[in-house]
Amino acid sequence: MDRRQFRKSHFLYDLFIPFLHLEYRFLFRKIYLHKRHTVPVNKPVLIAANHPTAFIDPIFLCIFFDPPVYNMTRGDIFRKPFFRNLLMKLNMFPVYRRRDGFEQRDRNDEVFEFCRLKLQKGGVVNIFVEGEHHLDKRVLPLQKGLARVAFGAYEQDRMDDLQIIPVGCNYVKGDTLRDEAKIIVGTPIFVKDYWERYEKSAGAAITELCGDIRKALKQICYHIEDPADDLLAEQMLTLWRHDHPDTMVPVVQYQAHRFFEEKQVLEQINTMSPEVKTAVKTKSAEYFDALEKAGLEDETLVQPQQGSLAWVLFFVIGLPFWFLGSFINWPVRTMAMFVSKSKVKKREFFTSVYMGLSTLGNFVYFLILMLLGLITAKAWLIAWALLLPIFTWFSVFYQERWAKWLSARQASAHRDREHLLGMRQAIRSSL
Repeated sequence: MDRRQFRKSHFLYDLFIPFLHLEYRFLFRKIYLHKRHTVPVNKPVLIAANHPTAFIDPIFLCIFFDPPVYNMTRGDIFRKPFFRNLLMKLNMFPVYRRRDGFEQRDRNDEVFEFCRLKLQKGGVVNIFVEGEHHLDKRVLPLQKGLARVAFGAYEQDRMDDLQIIPVGCNYVKGDTLRDEAKIIVGTPIFVKDYWERYEKSAGAAITELCGDIRKALKQICYHIEDPADDLLAEQMLTLWRHDHPDTMVPVVQYQAHRFFEEKQVLEQINTMSPEVKTAVKTKSAEYFDALEKAGLEDETLVQPQQGSLAWVLFFVIGLPFWFLGSFINWPVRTMAMFVSKSKVKKREFFTSVYMGLSTLGNFVYFLILMLLGLITAKAWLIAWALLLPIFTWFSVFYQERWAKWLSARQASAHRDREHLLGMRQAIRSSL
């Protein structure tokens, strides 16, 4: 492995961070960050994170945590020299797995050495400890790679402040645009506290450490014990969220009380008796089936204020700005959506591919507009480039408000509204 990669971060990493901040504010409707400042600077840190999506999760850690974060990534995407060079410059490094077609697992010795040297210099290394990405709302059994890296680094360098920080990456859907994300930082686990046990039995200490990390992750991640309850959990979270709407701005909030309240909903399902659970499942299925048959949404059914006539003034005044924003960003948005829908086969990759294409496309688009403006001395081209993110965001917001307004107007006038609200209340009463 090229030792030049051990420097703090490549200029590409620093160059793209501001653009990714903007892109994530377009990609997500709301972002909640809990205790992000507790990830220390200039201390050896191993982040133990779950992994719902492909590249959305690691980029969250890179753009919102203060120290540069180095992300362990599956080795098969490093096969081609171009992508390997690019990913390394973006603070990603490979791990070689047999299931990805790598037979020589000893190549991971280089990876472990890479991690150790980063930690030795007070760096932050992220390892997705489940070993795979998935959108199920549960924490899978952990792989042992992080524990081996932690004990190997401690054995060689005796870093008493070497710590493992659990981080939960949580999404409402995970495979849609304008999603909601909650990034939760847990309590540090210090490797030195397990060292005495490791010296007596390395295998037992690794198993214990992995068990404690998983237990910590289950506290800061959505976790549904029984896969048979997945649909019920999604439906109950939907009802709770629409009963407790949050403000539209700011997009990024540096607290996550909503996440822990949602965790209480999931905990109620996890501990519910089989009889009560069966009854709630029946009522919930009937309600959501009736809602779909009526062509209505739960959100606007219980929030008729979204169809207020006061919004009409906003739509009239904002129409030209919506048109301008849609026109400005149309080439990039259309290209990113077409490629994502036509090429992506796995749900976990959809938002990652769209985000990557959109970020790169907007970056190139911005540079072209700025260069043309500077070369031709056309102020309107420079203004176009600078206003690109503002008008793009407004056009997206305008379309969302328009769709919700129409939905709320339809729900308010629907003949079955009261009956549907009664079915909904029966579910809530059962809980």
